[in-house]
Amino acid sequence: MLQYGKNTTIKSMASGYAVVDTTPQDNLTSAYYLWKEISGSMTISHKELRQNSGRWRIINLLQSKIDEFVLSFQEKLTEQALKIITSSPASDLDSLPLYIQKTPTGASTVGGIAQATYAWWRNQSKSSSATTWAALLNEMANLYNSCSKGAGQGRRDFPDLGLCDQQYHETVEAAYRDKTRIYDTKAADLGFGGIKFKGMTLLWDEYVPDMGTGTTSVTGSTVDTYTRTYLTCFFINSKYLELIVDKEGDMDLGPFIQPENQKAKTSIGYFMGNLVCSNRRKQGLHHTVSASITS
Repeated sequence: MLQYGKNTTIKSMASGYAVVDTTPQDNLTSAYYLWKEISGSMTISHKELRQNSGRWRIINLLQSKIDEFVLSFQEKLTEQALKIITSSPASDLDSLPLYIQKTPTGASTVGGIAQATYAWWRNQSKSSSATTWAALLNEMANLYNSCSKGAGQGRRDFPDLGLCDQQYHETVEAAYRDKTRIYDTKAADLGFGGIKFKGMTLLWDEYVPDMGTGTTSVTGSTVDTYTRTYLTCFFINSKYLELIVDKEGDMDLGPFIQPENQKAKTSIGYFMGNLVCSNRRKQGLHHTVSASITS
């Protein structure tokens, strides 16, 4: 359920007997998201199991296959969650770039709502023109504050997670080291997993796409060779963004089953859920950031 307007009956009373406005209010609507399914399989032969049995085995082959499957499944979820798509539905997860777009006024339907028609259903977007570290930090502060506007302002209604590519993260870290003196490393939180910008933790992921050029999202086969023209950061308010998972589809591994004509066993892994957003106005995108900022 989404709130897109204000209750207009709230106003000062001129006297103790003033009439309270009881005009019915209808400022709620709904966004609709479809369940998405992802599955994969894992097979091991009877021969492999026998060769890997006994107390002299070096590794547990079956457990290694399970670990590999889980890591691959997690990577696929990340890849889909950061894939550039322009409208839902699709067979893949509804992704972060769907909810936080470079051009939020464009002809795109998100959760069944046309963003071109409804201004309250648009994320914040800032195209960078920064050529210095100081200018970059100023742009970040401006976008951070823009994402915090509107009813419900408070600490938890500010962006709490900045998800960026590796070079954006390293550029901000370099700017911090150049422009500040760090007396309290715990407060600065540099070198301990994430940089703090105001109340927001800045983290990077190799699957974050170049939203400035709109290049098709990074895939598993290109993640190590992907060259960025521009840098990107999503300013996320996690209060309104959630990965919903079915209780019986949380990457569940089924039993190993042997077919009647094969001496091998197969297990199927299954996920059912979707990434959903209830307030796009509180989310922001910093895009087209120069990859050559050095001072």
